[in-house]
Amino acid sequence: MTTFYSNSIAEKEITLDENDSRHAIRSLRLKLNDSVQVVSGKGELFHTKILIDHPKKTVLSIVKKDLFKADIPLVLAFCPTKNNDKNELVVEKAVEIGVTKILPIFSQNSERRKWKTDRMNKIAIAAMKQSGRYWLPEIIDPMNFDDFITTCEIQNRFIAHCRDQEKVSINSIKEPKKPQLILIGPEGDFSKEEINVALKNQFKAVDLGKNRLRTETACITALSILKID
Repeated sequence: MTTFYSNSIAEKEITLDENDSRHAIRSLRLKLNDSVQVVSGKGELFHTKILIDHPKKTVLSIVKKDLFKADIPLVLAFCPTKNNDKNELVVEKAVEIGVTKILPIFSQNSERRKWKTDRMNKIAIAAMKQSGRYWLPEIIDPMNFDDFITTCEIQNRFIAHCRDQEKVSINSIKEPKKPQLILIGPEGDFSKEEINVALKNQFKAVDLGKNRLRTETACITALSILKID
């Protein structure tokens, strides 16, 4: 069954936006009294039936609501690449893997300093529906490295870099049953100064393996390792 997302939820009814209404009625050819599932992105799954099958404003009648617990926090902080298609890939795959929050970070060597939060939220919504999740990950507006590094509150916080400094295997210190955060740098890597600042702020330097990974690959690899118990 096709699942829709909506934040326009009343006590007994849900109104789909124009795009989803058109998709439901024109593309999927759904009609009056057909069953539809809707997620709110806040741990709610609504089982509904079509009350008004209008292609611009479809209204659904709520039959039942299921509630789901929030995931253990898994946070990705990364420096966006200069290729925005790759940034969108990171968001999509991160949501599918199980990330709960995404923070774009601008560091000294960042090549891209533009970030469209609205666009990334749309990608996150699509990935949430596709992967069968019930909580929509939070996507934060961009932050500078210095502002981010001193405000991080998660205890299990890791930084991955390629410099020849002491690191430990991420597999050896991950704790999937506790909140975790991974920080991934730009293609030019973090500067030595940034790495030292991170270490002074209780970040642990981790090794993702023998191969040198691109930013988008490092993000997906690190999240996959941290997620698996």
